[in-house]
Amino acid sequence: MRTTFYVLIALLLVSCGSKELTREKAAEIITKKYPKTIDWEVFTADPRHAARALETKLVDEGYIKVATTQSLGDAGQPLITFTGQGSQYLLPVTEKDKTYSIQRVKVGELHFKEIESIQPEGDGKAIVVYTVEHLHNTPFAALSHYKLEGVEKKKARFSLTDDGWKAEERE
Repeated sequence: MRTTFYVLIALLLVSCGSKELTREKAAEIITKKYPKTIDWEVFTADPRHAARALETKLVDEGYIKVATTQSLGDAGQPLITFTGQGSQYLLPVTEKDKTYSIQRVKVGELHFKEIESIQPEGDGKAIVVYTVEHLHNTPFAALSHYKLEGVEKKKARFSLTDDGWKAEERE
């Protein structure tokens, strides 16, 4: 009888949950935001972007075509076009992007790696330091100025709400 009573008390205490943010809970919340696609804007009608694209191997490898000359009547038309092979890295664009001849391309992904530390701030708040890893870089990474390799540290602010711990949006 006493054993059953103690088991019930233990279950009640465990089910009430802790007010402390654990590494496991922080990781569970953060992993919902990953993997993240890293994109890059290609201004297809901009001669500078066309020149930069020519400096890469994207044309030789068959991902894009670059018009090196244009007639006066073609002014404002795209200098950079994407081939079937390159189209797998194209991301959706807005109407505004289309107006300015912008094509977004995938250059890589960020993946959650691990929780480094949790720094309680009191009043139901905590700062979580975690790492993300750059993975799955695409051939279009050559166009970007991003550092797309290795591990990167990030911070997230967490708040304890009536529904449990939540990451505050800061991006």
